[in-house]
This record gives sequence, structure tokens and C-alpha cells, in this order.
Amino acid sequence: MLSTTATVLVPVLFVLVLGYAAWRVKAFDTNQVAGINELALDFALPASLFVGIVSIPRSELAQDASFALAVLVDLVGLYFVALVLGLWVLRLSKSAAALFALGASFPAAPFFGPAVLGGLFGAKSAAAIASTAIIGNLVLVPVTVVMLEAASRARDRNPKALQVAARGGSSTNTDDLQDSGSGHVATGTVIRNSLVQAAKQPYVLAPVVALMLVLIGIRVPALINSMLNLIGQTTSGVSLFVGGLLLAAYSLKVNSAVALDVILKSVVQPAMLFGLIGLLGVPNALAREGVVAAALPSAVIAPMLAARYGTYQAEAGSTMLLTTVLMMVVVPVSMLTGR
Repeated sequence: MLSTTATVLVPVLFVLVLGYAAWRVKAFDTNQVAGINELALDFALPASLFVGIVSIPRSELAQDASFALAVLVDLVGLYFVALVLGLWVLRLSKSAAALFALGASFPAAPFFGPAVLGGLFGAKSAAAIASTAIIGNLVLVPVTVVMLEAASRARDRNPKALQVAARGGSSTNTDDLQDSGSGHVATGTVIRNSLVQAAKQPYVLAPVVALMLVLIGIRVPALINSMLNLIGQTTSGVSLFVGGLLLAAYSLKVNSAVALDVILKSVVQPAMLFGLIGLLGVPNALAREGVVAAALPSAVIAPMLAARYGTYQAEAGSTMLLTTVLMMVVVPVSMLTGR
């Protein structure tokens, strides 16, 4: 088992380092990285997930339902635990706490899942990748965006907060100002727009459509599967290369928030899922896939949102970087505990 895991992780590390080096030597600019990212997330990954899901027999979906419930409780439960820790223990601002919680609870299954889980478990790992991607993008990301938008509106309405932001400061209370009555309507709009945008993402929509086809008993022709599989096979290499490019773009910063975020993501999350899987009686094969998926690094969406909203940027990038390094240790351990 350890030999198989090493055989999968060493190529993963190689492609990550290759992407990292490519950014350092300026072989790609920001626009090119964005284009490659679009290829991976909007074309290759959806095709890979679709083919993987439609290959699951309908008789196994009852087992997959208990697994999906375990993933839901793990991701959402840890998100809100981390949010409380960020607000009340670390005394982070609301926007920083939201990004702290997202970094702790959303594994990088869309990026690293096809390479790591696909290499270890084959096409059937699509269920674990899809569950994580759907729950993360339909629940965790919208909640985070709502908190970021509310904090942004609060700053815009408060001159003092604007002055702090202009000086590059990070006051704990800067975005903790209360929204006015009209802000509640805006918050509802943010929630609706976030959910709509998340549902439109191809890597969310494709597994949902595939799941519906399996449920109603429609078989996808082999020719269509072959067509989609041809582009889907590029997911692992392209996604990992982009991951390396993105890792190189962030400067390392280690403080109490980053250290706790890394512990929650790399240690607590896989341990929580392992316990939930045992409690819910998830089949052993899915148990291994789920624990390994939870052991993957923090998803890139956290530093992307941090950059968009201009807060918690160094910490979010550092969390992703450190959890990626720890993946080389945590994933082999997860393979043993998930057996």
C-alpha cells in the first residue's frame, strides 16, 4: 500500500514542482495561468467527473448516499467550527474568519483529486471528488462570499474603515460593522447570486447531471464516454501544473492563524471524516477514498477569494502551500487509517 501511494505521490510532486518552476522562470503570465485554469476546471474536470459518475451502478447509490452525508457533515461542520475559532479565539475580522474557515474545510479535490485519488482508486474515485466539489461549491463558497460581501459593504459605508483600508491596515473591527436594514436585501441577493453562479460551474453541473442519468436508468453510449474521457484524461496533469503555478504566486507567512488552519485542514478534517464514516457504516472502499480526499490540501478558491476582496491574502496562500507540502505525509497515513 505504501509503495502504491508513493508511486502516485512522487509524480504528483514532480508536476507540482514543474509548475512552480515554470512560474519562477516567468514562463507563464497571469492571463496564461487563468486560461490553463479554465481548461482544467471548466472542460477537463467536468468530463472526467461525468464519465466516472455514470459508470457507478445504480445499486451502489444507497451506499454512496451515506458517504455523501458523511462528507457533508465533515465539510460544513468543520467550516463552522473554524469560523467560531477564527472569530472568538483568533479575533479575526469577519472576512478573514470566513477565509480561515474555507481554508480549513474545503479540500482541493477538483485540483489534486483526479491525480491522487484517480491514481490510487481508479475511475470510481469520481464519487469522492464530486461529493467534495458539489458540497464545497454549493455550500461553503456561497457562505464565504456572503460574509465577504457583507464586510465589503460595511467598509464602503464607513469612512473610518475606508481610511484603515487605504492605509493597508487590518483592524479586527474594520469589517465587523453592522449592516443597515437595506443591507439585508443586498445579502439575500448575494446568497441567490452565489448559489446560481456555483450551480452554473461545469464541475458542479456535470456530476449532478451524471447522477440524475444514473438514477433514472439512462445509459450513456460508449462513444460519448470515450469522447469525454479523451479530454478528461488531461485533468490530472493540467490541474497539478496549475496548482504549482499558483503555489509559486504566494509568499509564505506563518502565524497562529496559518498554523491552526493547517492543523484543522491536514489533521482534524481527515480524522473527523474517518470517525463519521465509521459512525454511518460507509463501505470500506469508499471510506479509504473519502479519508484521502479529506487529507488533500486546502482548495485554491480560498486564496483566489482573498485576492479578490483584498484580505487575508498571505495567510490563505500560505495555508494552501503548507497543506500541499504536508499532503506527502498525510495522504499515506490516511491510506492506512482508512483501510
